[in-house]
Amino acid sequence: MPSRPRFSRVLPMACAAALLTAAAPAAADAHRPHADLSVKVADPAPVADGGSTLLHPVVTNVGTAPTAMPVTLYVHLPPGVVGSGTSAAASCHTLPFGHTVACEIPRGLAPGAAVTAEVRISVASGMDPEVLDGTVEAELADDPTPGNNSRVFRITII
Repeated sequence: MPSRPRFSRVLPMACAAALLTAAAPAAADAHRPHADLSVKVADPAPVADGGSTLLHPVVTNVGTAPTAMPVTLYVHLPPGVVGSGTSAAASCHTLPFGHTVACEIPRGLAPGAAVTAEVRISVASGMDPEVLDGTVEAELADDPTPGNNSRVFRITII
């Protein structure tokens, strides 16, 4: 009687080999050096209607390699609030309507390095006392952990 292949042993081994081969590139990518951004921002000082205050958002490369492309740091402001920004290490400009300030940080932000922007926030005259939320976010296309790339801050109008 001819012997028949034992699929019960061969098939599981073939499947395991295929799975290990497919997982190898993903495992290698997880250990290769990469840039990873993290954003921090403290609430600005309270501001009276018609007045202004300063916001100092910080973006840090907490990864293991320099950024391979430019990073954009955005400050999104609520209605009734406009901003303008400056930074020694970035080029900042205000987008149309004044509710977003964008600061472009050149590629090459080293691991552990941080860039701070200074954004002057101006509140429209006649605003009632209230607390408004704004957002700071950093954008890097290949960031492996984008969950730490944005933070909410509060503007207290007194």
